Amino acid sequence: MGKGDVLTVTLQQMKNILTIAQEGSITKASRVLFRAQSNLSSMVREVEEELGITIFDRTPSGVKLTLQGEQFVACAADVLDKMEKLEQIGKKPEEIYSMGFSVCRASYCVYALSEWMNHTLDAATKLSFHLHETNADEAIEQVLCGESALGIIRLPLFYENYYRQKLDQKGLCCSRLMEFTMMLIMRDNHPMSLLPAISQEDLYRYTEIVHGDQQSLALSMARINPLLHGTPPRRIYVYDRGSQIDLLQRLPGAYMWVSPIPLDMVDSYGMCIRSCSLSTVANLDLLIWRREMMERPEILDCGDFLRRYAAKLQADTARRLEGQCT
Repeated sequence: MGKGDVLTVTLQQMKNILTIAQEGSITKASRVLFRAQSNLSSMVREVEEELGITIFDRTPSGVKLTLQGEQFVACAADVLDKMEKLEQIGKKPEEIYSMGFSVCRASYCVYALSEWMNHTLDAATKLSFHLHETNADEAIEQVLCGESALGIIRLPLFYENYYRQKLDQKGLCCSRLMEFTMMLIMRDNHPMSLLPAISQEDLYRYTEIVHGDQQSLALSMARINPLLHGTPPRRIYVYDRGSQIDLLQRLPGAYMWVSPIPLDMVDSYGMCIRSCSLSTVANLDLLIWRREMMERPEILDCGDFLRRYAAKLQADTARRLEGQCT
């Protein structure tokens, strides 16, 4: 091949040679490609002559790539990969819902997001969904850096102004989801389920289930009643969401402080919820997002759905608790 000559190796020839290299045999490749063996052999010779190289060494058991052949195959694979990408440029992109959510540890967050997907997305819709259960500060950073489109942060109500200022300084938006005090969850046949009022002495007779991560322990009393002192004599620390349900179901007398929980979940596990006068701190869940996220219709719709879900859950929970007092 002389200087200035133009190569005429086609994409199809590259594909055929790659197949021969993969199969290790022209005979086997002919079956895969539905081509006559003689035609493939002629094609290989034409390419070798065109480039002035030897691609394959012929052996009794098939063919083996030469050093030049290995270089050819590597280059051909790269060319074919780039051509495939070029072909995709003019095609209409396939709709894929790619979203990240950073939420506090609360069952209703998972239930609400699941309900939104059930109501909004077709079962065949391609979805890339990343759910992070984390604390308020990490959720803010994940939303800020774009790792998550929406976040739900939980804080004592007296921190609301501080966090609103913090969010505003970072260019994040927020809206209220719900305000609540912590309540108790236990088996529906728990001895405390029928008490007219639950005292600290009552709680200390039974086994408390708590989240075992250090941050939750540091915040637990601040979210219930900072004046409560002492540690229950029976306490089990869990580090997995599923463990808490198993323990509440299987340990007679076990209970746990929780935020509002979907009532169908409470009922399906044979549990009951109880208000307790010891819980005096008002807590707040805030929905947070970056301003530009509201330009995405699916994010706007998801945010609206979460607000409606939280409002209904709060109302349903209040009615259930009021019904226990009558």
